[in-house]
Amino acid sequence: MSQNLDLKTIERKAFRSVHQDGLWDIYLGGLMLVLSLMFSIPESGEGKLTTFGLALLGVAIMFAIFQLGKKFITIPRFGQVQFGPERQKRKVTLWWIMGVYLVITLGLFLFSLYVWNAADAGRITMSPISLSMERMIVASLAALISGTSIIVTSYFREFVRGYYIALMMGAGFFFTLLFNVTTPMLVAGVLILVPGLVLFINFLRKYPLPRQEADYGNS
Repeated sequence: MSQNLDLKTIERKAFRSVHQDGLWDIYLGGLMLVLSLMFSIPESGEGKLTTFGLALLGVAIMFAIFQLGKKFITIPRFGQVQFGPERQKRKVTLWWIMGVYLVITLGLFLFSLYVWNAADAGRITMSPISLSMERMIVASLAALISGTSIIVTSYFREFVRGYYIALMMGAGFFFTLLFNVTTPMLVAGVLILVPGLVLFINFLRKYPLPRQEADYGNS
C-alpha cells in the first residue's frame, strides 16, 4: 500500500515538473499579445484582412515555439515520460471538455457574426438592450470562457500557475471588450509572458543538457 502511494507521489511530482520550463506561460502570454491585434481594427475596418492574417500567423508561431520547445528543449532534459492509466484517462477527459468549449465558443462567434451582419443589413433595427449592456454581456462571456477553460486545463494538468494565468486572461478579455481598448490584453499578456521567460531561463540553468546530448549537439 505504501509502495503504491510512493509511486503515485513520484508520478505526481514528475507530472508537475514538466511545467517548470515556463513554455505554457510563454505560449499563453504570447497568445494574449497576438490576439490583441484582433481588437485593434478600427471601426472603418481598414486593414482588417491584414490584421487577421498577422494574428493567425502569430498564433501559428506561438504554437510552433511551444511544440518545438517541448521537443528540443524539455524532452532532451527530462526524457519522454510515460504516465499511468489514471493520468491518461484525465488527458482524454480534458480533450472532451475542451472540445465542448470549442463548440460553444464557435457557436457564440457565429451567432455574433449573424447578429452584426443582420444589424448592418437593416434586418435588426432595434436592440432589446443598450450598447453598454451589450458590451458588458460580451465582455463577461469572453472572460468566462477564456478563464474557465484555462482553469479546467490547469486542474487536469495540475498546473498551479494556470489559475493565475486564467485570472489574467479573463481580466484581459473582459476590460478590452468592455472599454474597446487593447491595453488590458497587452498588460495581461506581458504579466503572463515575462514570468514564463524567467522560468524558462531558470529551467535552462537548472537542467543543462545531459553530457552525451551536449557532445552530440557540438559534433
